[in-house]
Amino acid sequence: MNDSRLKNIFGDTYTEDFFSNGSRFRDTLNEKGILIFKSFIGSSGLMALQEEANMLKEHSYKSSSEYNVYISEHDNSFSKNSPRNRIMSTSKKCIPNDLIPKESILQRIYDSHLVKSFFLDLLDKDELYPYEDPLSSININYYDKGDALGWHFDNSDYTITLLVKNCKKGGVYEFFNDMRYKDGNEDYDFVQKILDNEVSGIKVNSFEGDLMIFKGSKSIHQVTAVEEGERILVTFNYNESRGVSLSEKSRKTFFGRLK
Repeated sequence: MNDSRLKNIFGDTYTEDFFSNGSRFRDTLNEKGILIFKSFIGSSGLMALQEEANMLKEHSYKSSSEYNVYISEHDNSFSKNSPRNRIMSTSKKCIPNDLIPKESILQRIYDSHLVKSFFLDLLDKDELYPYEDPLSSININYYDKGDALGWHFDNSDYTITLLVKNCKKGGVYEFFNDMRYKDGNEDYDFVQKILDNEVSGIKVNSFEGDLMIFKGSKSIHQVTAVEEGERILVTFNYNESRGVSLSEKSRKTFFGRLK
């Protein structure tokens, strides 16, 4: 690999030839709603990431947040217990981007022209930009026993995550693909069935070093509570427009500060 900053990071499969054609995965992502690149990070890179995450954890911010599935304001035209307003919850610890060292493997991947070109090709985008604020582009998320991510749709079309450490029990990612709308309207009836545990989604068994891309705004998803051990997940966050900052409310919730 020509970029010396990326040397010894990726798994054996991920050569320059692999990164040269992201569009070949596009149909699979559109059809299934998810792509998992197994062992995206090689063993030496994964060991370095785990050590870094362990060292940074003492500086993480512990948050507990409540929201509805649509990550939007309460709508008084619906009842409190309707799927539109029902409250979900998330608890975790988080490291913002400005605490991640500039020479971190995570920052090198995020800044890599090779990797970004692959994402652009795969997602059929003209450009991707980091967040304008210094906190939100790369986040390390720690889920300890009892921590979970409640059902929700993301604001962004696509979500990119890297599993750095898997817990021993629990912490299962579950989703329903392409079920956001029915006849052009929110499918509240089906969301209610999900929240009432009347239907089960697709459960994903991902492993340490796996990179996952999924359609966050169209696929409702959750991560079940960690029952044993610790789960460490990195999110790579991009925007299609330059100069976008994460909302002040979200920064205060997840990082405990605005800058």
